[in-house]
Amino acid sequence: MRRTLGNTRRLTRTLAILTVATALTGLVAPPGASAAPPPPAPEVPLESPDATAAELPAATELEKVRAVHEIEVGDATAEWRNATDMNFVFKVYDRINGTDFPLTKEESYRVYRIMVHTPAAPDATAFIRTGVFDFAARDRIERQRRQDAWNETVRVRREALIDAELAYDDVILNDNDQNFVYKVYQRAPAGTRLKLGALDAFGGDAAVWKDFIENKIRELHHQDQLDYIEREKQKGEEEGRRAEAVAAKKDACHKIPVVAVASWLLLPDDDFIRELLKTPELADPAHREIKNAANAALIAGAADWARFITTGIGEARARDDARILREREEADRQKVRDIKTKADASRLRPRLSAAAASVATTGTWDQVKDFLAKGQYLPLDQGFSGVTVNTRGWHVRSGGGDAWATPGTQPANTVTAPLGEASWKVVAGLADANCFSLESATRVGSYLRVAPNLRVQLAGNDGTDGFKLNATWCARPGLDNSAGNVSLQSKAHPGRYLRQFWGELWAAHGQSNENNFDTTGNFATDASWKTVDPNPNISTKIDLRLLNEDWWREYFGPATTPEYIENGVRVRKFQNGAAFWNPSLGPKNILFPILTKYWSMGGHKVPANLPVVDNLFLPDGVGRATHLESGRSIYWSPSTDSRLIFGAIRGLWESMGWERSWLGYPISDEMDVPGEPGKRRSMFQFGNIDHTAEKGAWAYRR
Repeated sequence: MRRTLGNTRRLTRTLAILTVATALTGLVAPPGASAAPPPPAPEVPLESPDATAAELPAATELEKVRAVHEIEVGDATAEWRNATDMNFVFKVYDRINGTDFPLTKEESYRVYRIMVHTPAAPDATAFIRTGVFDFAARDRIERQRRQDAWNETVRVRREALIDAELAYDDVILNDNDQNFVYKVYQRAPAGTRLKLGALDAFGGDAAVWKDFIENKIRELHHQDQLDYIEREKQKGEEEGRRAEAVAAKKDACHKIPVVAVASWLLLPDDDFIRELLKTPELADPAHREIKNAANAALIAGAADWARFITTGIGEARARDDARILREREEADRQKVRDIKTKADASRLRPRLSAAAASVATTGTWDQVKDFLAKGQYLPLDQGFSGVTVNTRGWHVRSGGGDAWATPGTQPANTVTAPLGEASWKVVAGLADANCFSLESATRVGSYLRVAPNLRVQLAGNDGTDGFKLNATWCARPGLDNSAGNVSLQSKAHPGRYLRQFWGELWAAHGQSNENNFDTTGNFATDASWKTVDPNPNISTKIDLRLLNEDWWREYFGPATTPEYIENGVRVRKFQNGAAFWNPSLGPKNILFPILTKYWSMGGHKVPANLPVVDNLFLPDGVGRATHLESGRSIYWSPSTDSRLIFGAIRGLWESMGWERSWLGYPISDEMDVPGEPGKRRSMFQFGNIDHTAEKGAWAYRR
């Protein structure tokens, strides 16, 4: 019944518009468009928010037990289980290991602060029910990344100690930087540059310790080696050569690194290289450049053996290090690309896709790592806009209870305002991680779910399996077959999709008249959605015509100003025209070149000067016209320019059939006749119309 009444109202309004437009010109649409405009948009649905529907029941004991186990704080004792949700969150903050779970600790503090100021807020319950698991999962990922970074630190330390020929164990390798430096000082031989350098570095700051570990240990040890060689040279030429050869072989071992075996250091160069090739380190693919260079040197001659030992092994190690860094960076960039691919496939996260694309292509490696650690979790809020004609610019919205598609109500004194309650956090499906759930961005813990009567509502997550199933939606390519649009199939009701039906949202299949919202008409577009930026504004009446009537957009071209209000009239200017709106006439357009004439007459600032119909495309396919509230009209053709016609002269020309009469188009505005006071005249292509108060208006050929 509701649909029938709605169709009747739309048909009545359409016939009224067509009657007026036909009486004026016979055409209201541009060439190539339908002669009749699309039917008027349905009225804005009357929403009935039910904030209580979005309230969250308190967390259960079982949910608290699961949360305790998730954050690894021991057994879920009665102290945990019996705590209020607010106090439970504080206990998380107080007891959790901040090193292992820094993000979860930070979030628990944020939530607790909210609860202190707003004890009735749902944030604590939502944190226990879902948030703690989301943040703990992120912490575990970051924990592994920190562990990988620390493993790299340990590797650098181990190699530095091997290079310096100092003993090492797990204690020194895993100590803090300052203690590590002090232990190098303790273990370095007396009187060496390394020992003195370690003592100096120990008194420095964090940057000095880091530089000493990563650079200075090797530099100072190398200087100690040069000092040793110089002392040996002073003993004799042979001792100097032997010292240089031994030092070169030691240095070669350290660059891999492997601990230099004393017997290797006295071998001929080729045999020394063969011993290196037997080590497990050169069997490791991480050192493939060194292994390849060693094999190549052996195939060559003695000069290449020596060159490999003195410089070649270092160059090969540098290539290995550079390759490994490239591989690590590429692996991280691939993770970002994978995030983009998944975001694209979902059709629900265009902002995440755009952020990932930017970082993957132009971001530094540090920016890539920051995106993986934090950035990917930020742009998850989206809005959803209808795609059926006359519902474009309508957004999914709910403040609790029934959800709607609505453009909002155009404000009276401002151009627009935020629609509100129309942003949705796209998260992993509560019942299926391969699907999605839509959490209200303004009502924490509340999701769009399918009610038992198939109405789609915003309701608080009660933690039950039934709620999770009904609040899970699986993204599918838009049923309307438009690129980028998405359809959301209910996980709980396969074959039923999120559909707008006269502003109401239902889980519908569009296959029968089983329910009025299941009808086939417009189902493909009604059940398809355009994903848009969050926090959408109310769609103004001008917005709605632009979005829902293609010819308006096509003829206007790009906007040159935002919409503004002047003298009670809404105006927006475009490259090829302007749009006007007031409450009695609705949105109308005027296009160039007629618009130039309209501006010269004072435009919308003049009383009763607004257009009553859209810019008319006349039956001859050449001319255009605009009719104004005051009864005046502007007619244009390429050969006559824009001309103003009004009053009795306009009335006579209208009765003759407008430009289709023998007079053709006006070639002048209405004007006084020189020497004949009281007589007015409009000149046309093939004659004139004159007017006097006594005689009225008459037409004649010139």
